[in-house]
Amino acid sequence: MDTTSEAPIRVLVADDDALILKCYRRALAHAPAAGADLESLSEELFDSTAKSTPQPAFELVECSQGNEALAAAEAAMAEDEPFDVVVLDVRMPPGINGVEVGERIRRADPEVPIVFVSGYSDVSHQELARRVPPASRLHVYAKPLSFKSLARDIATIVRKM
Repeated sequence: MDTTSEAPIRVLVADDDALILKCYRRALAHAPAAGADLESLSEELFDSTAKSTPQPAFELVECSQGNEALAAAEAAMAEDEPFDVVVLDVRMPPGINGVEVGERIRRADPEVPIVFVSGYSDVSHQELARRVPPASRLHVYAKPLSFKSLARDIATIVRKM
């Protein structure tokens, strides 16, 4: 996949923890020069025939509350530029939680993949699948997690669409 000519993956992230948002920002930052230079040098030095998949560019919209995320998703859909994937913390006090945001976004956009991330186990995967179907467009991660791995997973999820 040649990501240099493709549009960036539009990601909506909602989490009430500023440090977690910073982690998303770092993991989804597209810095092709550093990675590409190292990969090119490695291939040149070691005559590697195995090419690694370049990291795609991401366009990140961050929200710290559920209502803010819902408004961002609705605005993007109204502008006919919906997000490629939505990443929601399950708990975001005060206000509506990520599950409710996911339900509302799903009603407006049944195709968008929704990724739930939580440090709690009070909402089961089965409950999320029941409230935010279809299960094929639903992904669940537990904190703590590798944000770099999540970034790769997000790219994979979007490529499969």
